[in-house]
Amino acid sequence: MKKNLKISLSLAAAGLVTLLGLLLVELQTREASVRDFQEVAIGGAFTLTNEKGELRSEADFAGAPMLIYFGFTYCPDVCPMSLDVMGAALETLEAQNPKVFKALQPVFISVDPARDTPAQLAEYLSYFHPKISGLTGTPEQIAAVKKAFRVYAVRRDLPEPSPQDKGSYNVDHSSFFYLMDGKGRYLAHYDHALEPEVLAQKIAAKIR
Repeated sequence: MKKNLKISLSLAAAGLVTLLGLLLVELQTREASVRDFQEVAIGGAFTLTNEKGELRSEADFAGAPMLIYFGFTYCPDVCPMSLDVMGAALETLEAQNPKVFKALQPVFISVDPARDTPAQLAEYLSYFHPKISGLTGTPEQIAAVKKAFRVYAVRRDLPEPSPQDKGSYNVDHSSFFYLMDGKGRYLAHYDHALEPEVLAQKIAAKIR
């Protein structure tokens, strides 16, 4: 009886050691996954043209945290809504965190270089917050900045375009706000449908 008890206890102890070992491996795997996600490179060098027709690179924004949104001026709904959210968040920051508001540079980068000329950007952005700067470029330049920020954007031709559908195509694209620090390093990304006050709070928590 004692012998059987010892065997049972030994097996239980061995099972516990095995279980603890598996848990340790699982935790290490999860930590590695989190670390890999945190180390994913988002952002990088770019050369684009702003709404005034001036060439701009990442160096021109050095020292300023950036809130970046990728979209296009012919976007029927998501982009205007997102820029409204961005503008309202900026107003909240200006009222509640003027230091963060002053430091932050909001940027709209086009994913539709064929139609989004500097003049088109200037007219479009005039409907939103005056601090938002627009950037566009050649197809090659836009492809490079999309790759750097891991942005999805694909042209979709409209099957039966109406007279209002200028250019007869749409652009499907991911819709996030990217927050970068003053050295162009990724801090966070946020869903475009956040409440402006929530977005402002999240930005202020990241920028000190």
